Amino acid sequence: MEHARTRGYPVPAVRAVRDDGLVLDRVDGPSMLEHLRRRPWRVGPCMRTLADLHERLHELDAPAEFGDGTLLHRDLHPANVLLSFDGPVVIDWPNATAGAPAFDVALAWVIVATSGGALGRVAMPLFLRHVDRVAARRALPEAAAYRIADPNVTEEERRAVRRLLDRESSRE
Repeated sequence: MEHARTRGYPVPAVRAVRDDGLVLDRVDGPSMLEHLRRRPWRVGPCMRTLADLHERLHELDAPAEFGDGTLLHRDLHPANVLLSFDGPVVIDWPNATAGAPAFDVALAWVIVATSGGALGRVAMPLFLRHVDRVAARRALPEAAAYRIADPNVTEEERRAVRRLLDRESSRE
C-alpha cells in the first residue's frame, strides 16, 4: 500500500504495522458498491472510475520484493473502493502481487460478474468498455481458476464463474 501511495495512487496512509493488522488513515465515504446499491443509475460513471483505477495502478511497477512486473491488487472491485470527498480510495491489499495487468482486470470481471447479482450483470459490460477487453478475455481462464481456488468463494459463486467462462469461451 505504501509503495502505491508514495507513487500517487489513492490508498490510505499506513500509520502503523502491528501483529494483528495495520493502522490506516480513516477514509470517510461509502464503498462504491454501497453507493451503487443506493444509486444504481450511477453505474456508468462508477465503472469508468473502476477502470481508471485499474489503469493507474497498472502503470506502477511492483515493489522489488514482489518480483518483476506490474503492481496488481487482485481484488480491485466496487466493494474495495471507498468514495471519499477527495476522490476514490482503494482498500484491502493483502492479495497484492506482481504480474500482468490483464489478469487483474480479468479477475475484477470474474468477481463482479459472478458475485454482484443483477448489478454485476449491468456493470460488467460498462466496465469492459473502458479496459482492454481482448487482453482481459485471454486472461479470463487464469483469473477464473484463481477465483475458484479461493477458499472464501461459495460453491454457488464457483458455478457462476464456470458459467461465465463457458459463455465467454463460446464467444471466441
